Amino acid sequence: MSMRKVKLGIVGCGWGSRDLYGSFFRYLENGELVAAADADEKSARAYQEQTGCKRIYTDLGSLLKDKEVEAVMVLTPPSVHCKQVEQIAEAGKHVYCEKPMAITVEEADEMTSACRKNKVKLQIAFMKRFNPSFLLCKKLIEEGRLGDVFEMRAIWDNARAYASAENYRHRLPGGGYLQEDGSHPLDVCRWWMGEVKEVSGNAMLVMSDRIENDDVACVIMKHKSGAMSTLHITMLTHRRGLESYEVFGTKGTLLMEWPYHSTHTLEPAIIKLYEKSSKVTDLTLSTSWSPQKEMEKSWQYLNELRYFCGCVINNREPSVTGKDGRAVVEIVNAAYLSSQKGIKVKLPLEKSPDITKFFKELRKSSKWKIGKDLWGSRY
Repeated sequence: MSMRKVKLGIVGCGWGSRDLYGSFFRYLENGELVAAADADEKSARAYQEQTGCKRIYTDLGSLLKDKEVEAVMVLTPPSVHCKQVEQIAEAGKHVYCEKPMAITVEEADEMTSACRKNKVKLQIAFMKRFNPSFLLCKKLIEEGRLGDVFEMRAIWDNARAYASAENYRHRLPGGGYLQEDGSHPLDVCRWWMGEVKEVSGNAMLVMSDRIENDDVACVIMKHKSGAMSTLHITMLTHRRGLESYEVFGTKGTLLMEWPYHSTHTLEPAIIKLYEKSSKVTDLTLSTSWSPQKEMEKSWQYLNELRYFCGCVINNREPSVTGKDGRAVVEIVNAAYLSSQKGIKVKLPLEKSPDITKFFKELRKSSKWKIGKDLWGSRY
C-alpha cells in the first residue's frame, strides 16, 4: 500500500526554495511538490526544471485556483507573508510559512486568526527544532543533566560585508538582520528556556553606506522562569562564521558549537558537557559515511516538511505553531523598541514599533561606513 502524499504548492522560487528545499523533494515520502509560483516567470521555470513540479504560475492567486494543491509553502519576503497567508487560508489550503513569520505582532495575529477561522493548519518553519543536534541538547536540558538552568548565551556571527540594499533582507520596509537571521537563535532561546517576559536590546548599523537596516545587535531576555538568555549577532566579524549556544546550570555547562553554521550543513554540532570545571563529556552525534543517508535522515528542512505533511495527513496540529512564530516576532519588535527608546520592554508588547522609522534613525545616526571593502564568512 503506497503512502498518501500531500500535494504541495510553493510561492517564492528564490535561493531559499532552490538551495534548502529544491533538491530534496525526491526524499519526501509523504509529500509531493506539484506547483510553484513566482512573479518572475524565469525563476518559476528554473524551479520547475530543478524539482520536476507539474505546473508553474506567476502569481499566488493562480496557484490557489489549482485544485490539486492541498497546502502551500510560503518562501517569500516576510513583508508579504501576512497578505499571502490570509489568501492561502481563505482558499482552504494549509500553510507552511518560513520564518520570520511577519514584520509585526499585529500581522502575526492576523495570520493566525485567518488560519484558525478557515480551519487550516499553520506551521512556522523553525528548522532547528528538527535538527538532531538541537533536539539532543533540548533532551539533555529536560532530563536535568545540567541541574537547574539559569542562563543561556547564543552567538551568531555571519560576515556579510558584501550586503546590498538591492536584497530585500537589507532594505526597507523589511526587518533587519536581527529579524532575519536572529529569528533562529531567538527561537532556540525561547524553546530551551521558556517564555520571555522582558527584553532589552541594542541594534546598530555599521554599513550605513551599503544597507538600510541593522547589521549588529545584542538582545537580553528575562524568562518567566527567572532565567536569562542573551543573543549577540553581527554581520561584521572578520573571523569565520560562528554559531554557538552555551547553557549554564547548577550541575553543568552545555556547549553546542557549529564548525560554521547549522543552516546548511549535514554535519552535527560539537556538543560538550562540562562539570565541576574538570570533567568534560563529548556528546557530539556520530554520522554515517553516506552523505545521502545523512540527507534523508538529518536534513532539517526535509524533516520539518515531513512533519508538516504528517500533520496534514493525520489531521494533527503542528507543534511549531503561529504562537511560536509570533513570540519571536514579539521579541524582535521589543528589542528594536528597547534600542530606540533606551528602555527595558515588558511583554506582552502593547503595540509594535514603527520599524521603518527606527531603521531610518539608525542610518542617520550611524558613525560608521565600510567603503569598498567586501568580505563574507568562509563556509
